[in-house]
Amino acid sequence: MISIVITTCNCAIDQSPKAVRKWAKTLNPANQKLTKLHFFCHHLHGATATTIAKATSTDASPTFFGLLDTRDDPLTLGPEESSERLGYAQGISAAASLEEISSFDPFTFVFTSKEHNGSTLAALGSCPISRPSCEAAVVGGSGGFRLARGSVTSKSYYMNFTTGKAILEISVVALHY
Repeated sequence: MISIVITTCNCAIDQSPKAVRKWAKTLNPANQKLTKLHFFCHHLHGATATTIAKATSTDASPTFFGLLDTRDDPLTLGPEESSERLGYAQGISAAASLEEISSFDPFTFVFTSKEHNGSTLAALGSCPISRPSCEAAVVGGSGGFRLARGSVTSKSYYMNFTTGKAILEISVVALHY
């Protein structure tokens, strides 16, 4: 038996197929918008992130090669966990380098507050942990960020390998309609 659950979204923008077709007819390259965002991402292994798979050789690998985690990390306005919640970073992280500790991260920023409520930005990139900052590509978006492209930069604000806790400072520059 297959059951389908339909939920409602308190989205700021109508995302129905008919509304998107209507919106697409109004596209004009001169109407692109530039949005700059700044927020913090809170990663806590075992709470907001968990291992979903690992290769048999992962435990012997100095770079954790073959480890795959899924995450649903809170996004906040400030670095404190109690800061205003803006949404979530949802996706996966794969330890994908034999040479250094580095993750391949396809993920989506899901915004749940203010004017970006119901909108998303999709990002894709690789991040070696030895670098002071990393850059990923914005490869799409939905809602208020339709047809988005741009870049996401992140740097460690706090990291503790023992507890599995990390706070990343994130900046996004996106062109969209």
